[in-house]
Amino acid sequence: MNSDLLEKIEGSPRLPTPPAVVMRLLDLTQNENTTVQELADTIALDPALTSKVLRFVNSPISGVTRTVTSLPHAVAMLGVRAVKLLALSLSFLSPRRDCNCQGFDTESFTMQSAICAIASRKLADITKTESPQEAFLAGLLSQIGRLMIAMTVPKEYEAVLARSTQAPSDLALIEQDILGFNYTDIGARVLRRWRLPMATCDAIAQYRQSNTQPPKMPLGKILIAGESLATLLCPSANQTPLDSDTYVHTMKNLFDMDHDQASQCLSLIAAEADEMRHTLSLPSDSLRSLEELDYAMKERVAELSMAVHIEHQEMAENQEELMRRATTDALTGIANRAAFDARMSLELERVARSGETFGLLMIDVDHFKSFNDTYGHQAGDRVLKEVGKILDDNARKVDYVARYGGEEFAVIAPDTPSNGLLLLAERLRQAVESLHIPWQGDPLKVTISVGVAVVEEIVTTESTAAIIKVADDQLYQAKASGRNCVRSHNCKAAALCG
Repeated sequence: MNSDLLEKIEGSPRLPTPPAVVMRLLDLTQNENTTVQELADTIALDPALTSKVLRFVNSPISGVTRTVTSLPHAVAMLGVRAVKLLALSLSFLSPRRDCNCQGFDTESFTMQSAICAIASRKLADITKTESPQEAFLAGLLSQIGRLMIAMTVPKEYEAVLARSTQAPSDLALIEQDILGFNYTDIGARVLRRWRLPMATCDAIAQYRQSNTQPPKMPLGKILIAGESLATLLCPSANQTPLDSDTYVHTMKNLFDMDHDQASQCLSLIAAEADEMRHTLSLPSDSLRSLEELDYAMKERVAELSMAVHIEHQEMAENQEELMRRATTDALTGIANRAAFDARMSLELERVARSGETFGLLMIDVDHFKSFNDTYGHQAGDRVLKEVGKILDDNARKVDYVARYGGEEFAVIAPDTPSNGLLLLAERLRQAVESLHIPWQGDPLKVTISVGVAVVEEIVTTESTAAIIKVADDQLYQAKASGRNCVRSHNCKAAALCG
């Protein structure tokens, strides 16, 4: 920490201090015997402060429902503590005309301080963790260190503001880098000298100590949120722009508010901030309109909803693609062995209930090894691809064609009588026989052997292995009969039980 610069600021005659009237009020409120009239008489010594107090009391912000026309009446309505805080607050809530720091926007600083105060009071009331009046004062003075630095060492602070304007960032980090401390350090030190409540000074000193972890003190969390709201409602050229999404995230992180709660809180604070702007006679463009913010919030909700929809759609598409890859044979593009096994189980469950006839065709490419030996494995792969395609193209829509393994294929034919299965098997055999596969100027001729299991009696859903064995046995018979032919057998219950 740059102790020399700190001492220069604290000892500067330009250091802003509460006016004499406010200092007198601070003394009076320490005395329990102070009367309402004494407080009113002290405030009356400052006509500008008197006018601000009466305007504040009669504005919707104060919550007073009746018109107040005199200071004693205002003091009586508000109470001693509230009057002390109000007088101290209003004495600072005025743009400084004596600040010669180039780039320091006093109107923006004043409006942000007011918003932070209003937000802090509202959040203290919502969370029930702090006195709303004390939170209001803490919020109001949480950034006063910025004004103190700007007024006492303007040249040094101009360097901070210049960097932050060129690349808007966290002002406290830039201050720490250039000055050796940030605005909360000097603010808390001076506020302790003014005899403000120790808890308020400690919260101001600590709430910006970490940029990654929320403050431990409840008041510190309130100040962080208040500062975020101030930046959102009253953007400054030398501060990181805050969007509604970041604001909602901040409220969720600090107070576990959902989007609707954060939006409602923003609306309440924005309305009070606009009343405060009128009270302080600040220009209308010093505050973002509630309509603009509400539109931004709703637009963000729409964007998030669309993003969630797209994400779900992409997840569904990705899941579908993963399922397709898991059930598709990479070489031929038809169903693989795992998909065949699953389909057989489903088909057996269906047939066990309905008693319908169905068939299983086991198909083997004749003399497949000779394709690999004579023309190479690429030729063998081409044969498998073309056979898989021709089987899939010539099977019926209800049939299920799969690569069983190696050069062997399988076709599940549901709800098909014996003669229909033989016709299907013969059609597939003829389709492959007529196939001519171009290969390096020498077309490849391919034939298949087909074994058919005709299943007319289903005893149990555990019959898969027995049915496959029947079809395999018939495939062996077709091979033994000279290949390029079909052999079939009707499965009996006794065989399936065995």
